[in-house]
Amino acid sequence: MKISYIIPAFNEEKYIKQCVRSIFEQKHLADFEVIVVDNNSKDRTAEIVRTQFPEARLVRETRQGMTIARNRGAKVATGDMLVFFDADVVVPLYWEGRMLERFLREPKLVGVSGPYRFYDLPQKYKFVEFISFRILQPFVGEFLLRKVFKKGALWNGGNLAVKKDIFDKVGGFTEEIVFYGEDSDLARKMIKEGDIAFLQSLWVWSSARRLLKGNPVREGLRYVAEYAWFFMTNKSREKSYEEVR
Repeated sequence: MKISYIIPAFNEEKYIKQCVRSIFEQKHLADFEVIVVDNNSKDRTAEIVRTQFPEARLVRETRQGMTIARNRGAKVATGDMLVFFDADVVVPLYWEGRMLERFLREPKLVGVSGPYRFYDLPQKYKFVEFISFRILQPFVGEFLLRKVFKKGALWNGGNLAVKKDIFDKVGGFTEEIVFYGEDSDLARKMIKEGDIAFLQSLWVWSSARRLLKGNPVREGLRYVAEYAWFFMTNKSREKSYEEVR
């Protein structure tokens, strides 16, 4: 088995080094490749990858968009398994082992996702993280969407592993979804081809920059509202995506 780690990146010079380094420093149990998709960065993102991680594959995608960049990475990937990480993610040493163990134990599994743990979120706002990843996603995503209605799961696109053949079969990420819902939309498509899951053990560190761009409570409530909307309609309300660096 070979794993393709795919990282879409747009002006991520502040984060890309720690992300890529954490992937290479994992306890690897399978052959792997790291693909960084530079999505029109104007900063030193591409230079950092090219000079500090020559083992990584740097791909350029000129069409702007997170889902477009992810699909571009998947298209050039040579692995049997696709892993999507956001550029501000830091991967724990044993993430790969936990992921592979679950797939080997459950042959019908086609995709898994896990939660974020924010390394820069002030302690007073930690309850936002707890509600999102310990209550909302397990209850709405795992219990209601996956087990009761069998319509999918609430996945995190920046912490996601899927079988490449199934990903290709369902058409990958829906590129018309600009922001929010692209990951759960993928889960909705993939559950028709096998089992899916959201696993607390597959956590990664991530920046809370999107929550911290304003009031973290307000931003957290916005995400809750988007969860509810997507659950009811299978559609995203977002028409644009504000980049936060």
